[in-house]
Amino acid sequence: MDYLILPPAREVRGTVLAPPSKSGTNRALVLGVLSPRVVHVVRPLDSEDTRALIRCLAAMGASVQPEPGGLALSGPLGVPPEREVHLDAGESGTAARFLAALCAVTRGKFLLTGAPRLRERPMTPLVTALSSGGARISYRGAPGLLPLAIEGVTLSSRSVAVDAAQSSQFVSALLLAGAASEQPLAVRTEGPVASSPYVSTTLESLRAFGHAVEIGSDGTLVVRPGRETVDRYEVTGDYSSALPLLAAAGVAGGQVFVEGVVWPSADADALAFARLKEFGLEIEAGPQRIRAARTGDLKPVRLRATDFPDAVPTLAALASFSPGLSRFEGIGHLRWKESDRIEALVRLLESAGIRARGEAEAISIEGISSPIGPGGVRRLPTFGDHRIAMAGALLSLRISDLAIERPSCVAKSYPGFYRDLESLVQR
Repeated sequence: MDYLILPPAREVRGTVLAPPSKSGTNRALVLGVLSPRVVHVVRPLDSEDTRALIRCLAAMGASVQPEPGGLALSGPLGVPPEREVHLDAGESGTAARFLAALCAVTRGKFLLTGAPRLRERPMTPLVTALSSGGARISYRGAPGLLPLAIEGVTLSSRSVAVDAAQSSQFVSALLLAGAASEQPLAVRTEGPVASSPYVSTTLESLRAFGHAVEIGSDGTLVVRPGRETVDRYEVTGDYSSALPLLAAAGVAGGQVFVEGVVWPSADADALAFARLKEFGLEIEAGPQRIRAARTGDLKPVRLRATDFPDAVPTLAALASFSPGLSRFEGIGHLRWKESDRIEALVRLLESAGIRARGEAEAISIEGISSPIGPGGVRRLPTFGDHRIAMAGALLSLRISDLAIERPSCVAKSYPGFYRDLESLVQR
């Protein structure tokens, strides 16, 4: 197994261009191949997750062609009915959920699967919602999980309801499927929606591509497919990737600028950026540039992080150096990510010498007041989860001799993460 040891930093200082948004890229890929014209997607993210989605869309009949600065996308989707097309979403939960809904409304027969961890992540609420609309889906393994056998049809119902307590991706997948339909599709959520800002991101993407979205008084979302869609779409910077770089200023001290992100933003982790102030950081935001700096001591926090779950590993690393007890609540859905992130964070922090306790819906962290001295190399388990590995890198800025396990897993969303972080480090 590979390990990475990063020497501690005296401070961090500098400017980094945020990588393109993974959420924005994935939505643009789906909407681009559903367009009746060629769509040029500018500055898409190149990562393991986006490559997995591209491979699957191509297998479904899409054309995805590299061009200077981006990709040229076109459809239509559809495959000959006499063969079953195998789609491997890799480790991407976003791709799996989006593809399940897309396959359900695309001509052909599909077998949707993924990597071992992805085959443990829940699919039942989405399958139930699609089946209630007339989709033909069956499980090829354990009920509720991938792989799925899907025979594409036109949904017989123009209204579906979905339980999104485990993931907002179920809602987003249905909304994107609505863009592939001839008639409007109404999507109603039952109960709370985990990470609801990601649904807002989907709505923004649909509108940007020329589709109409209406929000009823009861919260029902209605997608009306557009006939005149855009031919160019530029992906914005990724707050999920920018946040660890900004948090590095809190961990190590100093000042970090991240360029290429839009403010204000509906991005879920843009909400987390605004919460950095509660740790005692100075933050500023402009139209295309955000800043974080630490000039004093960090403070412990108590946050309800339901709406920005991808930020919790980064915020947990920051809390580790905020003397006192920090607590993040409303995060039970983190147990169904690339790892059980509550358990993974507890294991990561304890391996680094930080006291942490996980609960069903929360995690508590006892921040330290001074850096932990040398004590031999300590291995940091990451469970192959990119967000956990990034949190481990932040811990390494203040604690010596930490060996980050399977560091290359950051390629899932941010292949250049260590390079960009190292460009800021002053030793």
